Amino acid sequence: MKKFILSIVILFAIHSYSQVDSPKISTYSSKIDTVKYPKHRDFNYFDRKSKGDLRKDSIRYFSFSPIYRKNARVDGLAFGVGHFENCRIKQQTVNGLNLEVSPMALALIPLLHVPIEGLFVGINDKQINNVAFFDYDYETYIKINGLNISSGGFMGGAQVNGLNISVFSGMNEMNGISINATLLGTKSFNGISISGIANITEKGRGVQIAISNVSRNHKGIQIGLFNHSKNLRGFQFGLWNTNGKRKLPFINWQFKS
Repeated sequence: MKKFILSIVILFAIHSYSQVDSPKISTYSSKIDTVKYPKHRDFNYFDRKSKGDLRKDSIRYFSFSPIYRKNARVDGLAFGVGHFENCRIKQQTVNGLNLEVSPMALALIPLLHVPIEGLFVGINDKQINNVAFFDYDYETYIKINGLNISSGGFMGGAQVNGLNISVFSGMNEMNGISINATLLGTKSFNGISISGIANITEKGRGVQIAISNVSRNHKGIQIGLFNHSKNLRGFQFGLWNTNGKRKLPFINWQFKS
């Protein structure tokens, strides 16, 4: 009898233990594995700016120039002595008014021979043999979208989209209207360029007005005493005009190579 009762107790205990929930280790683990953690965010400023993802604190409505090294964009007014290449930001942008009281015009004093040679650069684009206005290869480090007024000007690595008023400018690209007291040298020009001495560009589209005008590749009109274009699609009006087709006084033209 005792053996029978003992057997019943053992069977009951085994049955009761089998009904107890075992720890759900696998379920718990799977839940941990499926937890979605936020993706790693790159808060490195210089990586973000290179991807065009500007932080709010890198944008200003007013800034002195040279622009602070961490400011990538000014939406408003930039005022100062000019812009310089920033080793920390590939390209800075001014949307609005860029006003410069620049001493750059003083640099022309020891280079007076450049404006003098520029008077006759329209006869031969090799006249200015020591200043390669369109042979340099600078990356664009400053872009002006709007109005640029400078007592000096740029010396390469700039792009202006809008109106440029300065004494002397050498830039990568000019789109709009440019008025310079002496010279404008560009890699690419689109619009109207009026200079007191010379307009010099690698590739132009529009109107050039100066004593001498040079455009290696030009679509439009050149007006001056001396005009020169190796590859012209348009007209030249001046005392002496040369292009890939002919050399003529007063008026010249070229529509085919």
